[in-house]
Amino acid sequence: MIIDGLLRRGEPKVDGESGDLKFRIRTAPHSTFRREENYSHTTVTISLVQALVGFEKTIKHLDDHLVDISSKGITKPKEVKKFKGEGMPLYLSTKKGDLYVKFEVLFPTALTEDQKTKIKAVLV
Repeated sequence: MIIDGLLRRGEPKVDGESGDLKFRIRTAPHSTFRREENYSHTTVTISLVQALVGFEKTIKHLDDHLVDISSKGITKPKEVKKFKGEGMPLYLSTKKGDLYVKFEVLFPTALTEDQKTKIKAVLV
């Protein structure tokens, strides 16, 4: 039965009409991951050396399984990489959305003159 656009499918109470049970679900924020539909987003910090020469890292996902993330080349600050099938589970499916990892690069706060000279010699 539809009354005022609402489905009345709940059990009727004594001397009353049937009604609907409504839920409001709120997702609590997580310290490392952010959900956006079926996608997961996280930020990983890497060193300047890792950003320049590549790296291999493993991160622990929400369900405690490990995800290998790596780069063989240069990773730019704020670069985002997609890891297919590592996101949130799809409704009524065994598949998952994707995981998006944003990379933050840790830069040194100071360099000695010797370090500056060596960096210039290598990069120029």
